[in-house]
Amino acid sequence: MQRGSAEIFLGLGLILVGILGLKLTDMNLFWALIALGAAIGSKGGISVSQRARV
Repeated sequence: MQRGSAEIFLGLGLILVGILGLKLTDMNLFWALIALGAAIGSKGGISVSQRARV
């Protein structure tokens, strides 16, 4: 698996864990986990798309 694809799946996992933690505990700390997952997934998607253009 390429690194970008792994980052996309890691980002999706972090987002899902953040949403689940937010629903269960209602702590605002999980918003940071959701944002981190979005940033990692976006970075992975950008790296995959740049590699496809080359």
